[in-house]
Amino acid sequence: MNPISNAIPSLSSRIVDRYLMCGLASIFGVVSVALTLAWRGALIESVSITVAVPLFLLLVGSFIMRRSVQINESIENQLQHITTGVCSSPAELVPLIATTPVAAGWNKLLRQINEQGTLGSLEERLRETLDASAGKRWEGIFNALSEGVALTNPNGNVVLANNALVAMVGAASASDVAGRELGQWFATAVSPASAAELDEQQQKSNSFTIELLLGNELSAGVWRLSRTPLIGDAFEQGSSLWSLRDVTQQKLAEEMRNQFVFTATHELRTPLANIKAYAETLIDNDDIDVEHQKGFYNILMSEATRLARFVDDLLDVSQMESGAISVVRHETDMQRLIDEVIEKVQPSLQEKTLAFESKLPAKLPKLRIDKDKIAGVLVNLLSNAAKYTPAGGSVRLLVETDAEGIQLQVEDTGFGISAEELPRLCEKFFRSHDSRVQEISGSGLGLAFSQEVARLHGGEIVISSELNVGSRFTLTLPLN
Repeated sequence: MNPISNAIPSLSSRIVDRYLMCGLASIFGVVSVALTLAWRGALIESVSITVAVPLFLLLVGSFIMRRSVQINESIENQLQHITTGVCSSPAELVPLIATTPVAAGWNKLLRQINEQGTLGSLEERLRETLDASAGKRWEGIFNALSEGVALTNPNGNVVLANNALVAMVGAASASDVAGRELGQWFATAVSPASAAELDEQQQKSNSFTIELLLGNELSAGVWRLSRTPLIGDAFEQGSSLWSLRDVTQQKLAEEMRNQFVFTATHELRTPLANIKAYAETLIDNDDIDVEHQKGFYNILMSEATRLARFVDDLLDVSQMESGAISVVRHETDMQRLIDEVIEKVQPSLQEKTLAFESKLPAKLPKLRIDKDKIAGVLVNLLSNAAKYTPAGGSVRLLVETDAEGIQLQVEDTGFGISAEELPRLCEKFFRSHDSRVQEISGSGLGLAFSQEVARLHGGEIVISSELNVGSRFTLTLPLN
């Protein structure tokens, strides 16, 4: 038992002890009187009765007194247990089994205490539930982020990582990343040059942002990695927050736009320079004969047409990006449309002495199409075939029909396209990195526009090619 509780007597003990002390003093006085009487000759029986009666009354009184203060003693003992720590909380106090006002008051007090304790416990459970719910909600948001996020300790080891980062670094789960150095995961995923740059940046304690190449070319992938030191009592000193974003498409778009600006500058400067030179020659020389003048005028017309075609390409790509391209369908005689297209591209074919062959079925169906746009697609396909086929090569136009639609195939014996570049051929602004292609002017917009026109007609353009052998472009249009 607690020594403090032993040092403090109970309420009944204190009252009874005082009562007995007073009673014993009284009995002592009575006994003194009785002995005095006996000494004077009084009867022994009278003396015995004189002593026994007070003693009996004293014992009975002490018993009654102890019963009367028992309730108060129980209350005192329970409060003393709270004070000395025997009871851990007021909720452990025991109600009294009695009908006295004191017991009733004590029991009412305990009920109020228990009710308050129950409410406090309920509030605590609700708080814990809400905290757990909030934690799960934030965890769900953290893992739903498309950008990879990780928290590292001062040693660079991962403390926490979301699903996006786990997937990007090629780990099976977050537990595989946790506890390991984050830099090791990046070093195995990126190119050696990027890994060396990252290692150099990690030696610094300040924040940084770098772009990591996953291969030798942008198409292999580009990551933008940022590190921010965390400051505050909630974080261990030296902890860092990392964010990882895949910016491959953004970098490819920037590269294609830069290439387009270069190409556009060339496409605009060359015809403008020619127009200016021939116009100045015509102005400064009055003795040029008529035949030479006609030749100069033809060149001026050709360069002006070239500029107009390039401006049309720019308008087409602007409509593509805004989603404003529309088709106006009319019933079209496909035989006549193909003849008109061949007539337009014949000069390009003859200029490079290319052998041209067209193979059409005896009868072609009439289609409800936008004649001008489909004609533009076919002109673009045949012009590209002529442009990227060396002199002396051949170009073929094969047309086939079936129950579902019509297929127009343009084949050439040109440079061909590598397997790596083939999937990107219909991207806006994209041009092959082949040096032979780079030497030939072009905007990189024709195939992108042609594919969009085919899609709006419910068809498609399928490309197959072999480097240094040739290419085949198949335009498919549905009958309905």
